[in-house]
Amino acid sequence: MTDTALLLIGHGTDDAAGVEEYHQLAALVQQRLDLFVQPCFLELADPPIGQAIDACARAGYQRIVALPLLLGAAGHQKNDIPVALREARARWPELTIHYGAPLGVQYSLLKALGDRLAEAEAAAPPVPRAETALALIGRGSSDPDSNADVARMARLLWEGRGYARVLYGFYSITTPRVPETIDACIALGARRVMIIPYLIFTGRILQRIEQQVIAARQRYPDHDLVLTGHLGLHEGVIAAIEQRFREAVQGQAAVNCDVCKYRRLFPGFTADFGRPQTSDHDHGLRGEPPARGIEAILPPRYRGGRPVSAAPMTAAPLVFDEQGQVAWDRVWGGDDPNNPFCELALAGGPPHRGTLLEPVDPATVQADPAGYAHVIAELSRALTMVTDLPVKTDVAPGWIGLVCESEEMAIWLLRAIIVENVSVRREDRVLLLPAGPQFRLEAEIKNVVTAVAKTYHYWKEHIRQ
Repeated sequence: MTDTALLLIGHGTDDAAGVEEYHQLAALVQQRLDLFVQPCFLELADPPIGQAIDACARAGYQRIVALPLLLGAAGHQKNDIPVALREARARWPELTIHYGAPLGVQYSLLKALGDRLAEAEAAAPPVPRAETALALIGRGSSDPDSNADVARMARLLWEGRGYARVLYGFYSITTPRVPETIDACIALGARRVMIIPYLIFTGRILQRIEQQVIAARQRYPDHDLVLTGHLGLHEGVIAAIEQRFREAVQGQAAVNCDVCKYRRLFPGFTADFGRPQTSDHDHGLRGEPPARGIEAILPPRYRGGRPVSAAPMTAAPLVFDEQGQVAWDRVWGGDDPNNPFCELALAGGPPHRGTLLEPVDPATVQADPAGYAHVIAELSRALTMVTDLPVKTDVAPGWIGLVCESEEMAIWLLRAIIVENVSVRREDRVLLLPAGPQFRLEAEIKNVVTAVAKTYHYWKEHIRQ
């Protein structure tokens, strides 16, 4: 395969030891496969993906196998890397690029984890396995598919080994976190907890997990908390990479679309359903020239020099699901390609025309508690569907709360929603939006939801980047 290069895509780290370990692994893979391996990174280290592909193309390679050196399928694998490959294909149309699957759940990785577990256990004082719990700690992701792989690997690691139980946790983004996982193991009666970092490389995350284990030892001085080694340069990691390489070359690379949050509706992740692949200049588009002017944020029908209409878009009709409820996440993007969220964000005029849409006074709420509860329930359901943010209903009468990811986000959304002629106030990260028992589905409720959907999309897709 002298015409083929392997693009080994690491996440990237600012830890020198982690970068060095990555390059050592790349050298071992190159030796195993007997072909050129081009290292690159999503972030924090160089070269970025696009520049690495350019180097391969200029060196005369006609085919590239791009492998995400990731343990699970999440945003980097599903969005950032495909966007980078798409840009590269546009620059090098004669270049063939095969995109491989992430490492995922493989027997060779399971064997590697088992060996790291056995090494740590052999170096520690003897404790019966019947009194030992395993705690597999993943990086953590906002993608249920990736997190589920950690749970699956934990169970596979536990089966047949005689340990009392196995739990799994995550370093960040999702729960349970490392301290909670250790606490749960102790609460369930474990005398010893083997904490297993499910990470390929050393770096900042591993260091912080080590710090959390040290802190847990202070909380539990009478228990034995053992931290195993990470995957590192284990033969199983090299074998897992080789497996994914062979699959990509043979056209057998597969991804788990059946439980992908972008293709299936998951509670709590409805805002991701049907979302197009995008990236930014810190990840997949790192090193790429920035888009010029407003072109970067225009909906597709306004690109390529076509004029942008100054008139507001026509109000999108309500869309109902099979149960007769409004499918709020499909009103501006699901079934009608002419009304996507980008169109709403760019061209959607103030949804509430005339007077400012305001909350009702407490006396009005008390006069019709059943009607008010119905409106609050519908607003809560709708806001969750179009933002994926937590909703607070236990706030002052006449208001419903939306919990933003940061105070910066809350401030920006507040200003943007006010422009939409909808009353809003803020308490730290919580935005308070108007509600009242007389609010109608097609009018006031839709106005609140429209204003939030529009401004939330603009923040997530165009402002915070």
